[in-house]
Amino acid sequence: QANSIAVALIGRGVTKGDRIAFYGQNSIQHTVLRFVATFLGLTFIPLSPTFEKYEVHEECVATGVTVIMSSAENFHKFEWFLDESRNTSAANVKFVVIFDGTHDKHVTFEQLLTEGGSQTLDRYPHFAVDPNRDMLFLIHTSGSTGPPKCAMIPHRTLIAGMEEMPLLFNHPGVEYPTMICAHLYPCGHISGTSMIMALITCGVPIILFGSFTEELLLKSVEKYRIEVLPTFPSFGRTFTEGGLADKYDLSSLKAMSTGGAAFPAPIARCIIDNYGIKLRELYAMTEFVWVTTGSNTYEDYIPGNTGNVAPGCEVKVIDLNTGESLGPNQDGEICVRGNKLFAGYLNNEKATKEAIDKDGWYRTGDIGRYDERERIFITDRLKEVVRIGIGNHYINISPVEIEQYLLTHPSIAEVIVVGVNNKSGTHWPRAYVVLKPNVSGITSTQIEKYVSDTLAYTKQLKAGVVFVDRVNRTAIGKVDRKYYRNLVKNEVLDY
Repeated sequence: QANSIAVALIGRGVTKGDRIAFYGQNSIQHTVLRFVATFLGLTFIPLSPTFEKYEVHEECVATGVTVIMSSAENFHKFEWFLDESRNTSAANVKFVVIFDGTHDKHVTFEQLLTEGGSQTLDRYPHFAVDPNRDMLFLIHTSGSTGPPKCAMIPHRTLIAGMEEMPLLFNHPGVEYPTMICAHLYPCGHISGTSMIMALITCGVPIILFGSFTEELLLKSVEKYRIEVLPTFPSFGRTFTEGGLADKYDLSSLKAMSTGGAAFPAPIARCIIDNYGIKLRELYAMTEFVWVTTGSNTYEDYIPGNTGNVAPGCEVKVIDLNTGESLGPNQDGEICVRGNKLFAGYLNNEKATKEAIDKDGWYRTGDIGRYDERERIFITDRLKEVVRIGIGNHYINISPVEIEQYLLTHPSIAEVIVVGVNNKSGTHWPRAYVVLKPNVSGITSTQIEKYVSDTLAYTKQLKAGVVFVDRVNRTAIGKVDRKYYRNLVKNEVLDY
């Protein structure tokens, strides 16, 4: 199918310079189209499943999208981007592909299959690709600090990552690559984008989830005899609360893996001790895909242990004040460089230079250490991001993005957004707002609605709005984010 559609797209005039935006739930069609882009050697842009019209418009304009591939359900979110009265670059869009269902105006997945027939490409990729210089995809990221950016991920990162797949899936009782693996991560996320392509390319059978509940996932483990489950820290509670896990035969499940946030140690021990499932924690990020190959599941579990550094990657831990490299068991900022490092931030040389120094070290904004065996432990985050739960997983959002939008409100002079802890172990955003002089009658509800009417639901001010006389700043005039994090650190919202 990927071959047929690739041929059809060539017939429709795609060129090396085209950029494809993807939006929609995980599906077979969505996956096939990702391989179409790769077969052709084109750069694609995975759009977060949380994006609304505003974010879709901003991302598509910034990345120069010329082809859109969307589910029918989500296509309306391209309305602003395709509105020529609002966006002059809309005229550059060559065509739209609806990859599920039918459409009265745009081409569908099935139509492209018919157009391509049984033809195949005569070379792969069709357009010449330099793995070091050409981008495989461009993806929205909160980065380590500041407003959201677009990370440029070259082909070399996925090539290097696929070579390391046997290490990521090396578990007791698991035969790589023939084991059955679940795929939950959304294709609009860095994990979903990188893992689905790597797993399929390496020949791993996967059970693909468009959406899921805890119960559906457990039923699927029983039905399909899933052996490896890459998942989210929040899913761990399924094994300790409500007895749901005990209703199903989970004997096939040998290992779970997680990354991006600490897995609660008591829950991890419950899963290991009561269900015999091995747990692997990894250290990964958009800018470096994965830094470690994960904790060794042949050894005893140690909370926070993310394992040894992956091949082709270097890590150093530096003193926060002096920048000097630290020895074992000393907390500092983690810096990385190597074969899976991103190529920088699109059209943002300043942010790229702030993130990557002259020697190629990327400052992650994460606080951690390594032990005598060079295992990496993450202990804290310098990052300004707010961690938002979405069902059974989470995403990081930049508070700066919400702040910048709030500053377009005619009554707001200054604002600081901070994440407030909730009972699920993630955050809800709260805005501390300074109104302009002589403004009155503005309510917190009005400001909350101003955000909810336009931004993604993950950015809604569910922790409320607090009016203040001024925003606290540091001695050099920067917003004192640490002050506001401390202000709410002991607060836990019961929703």
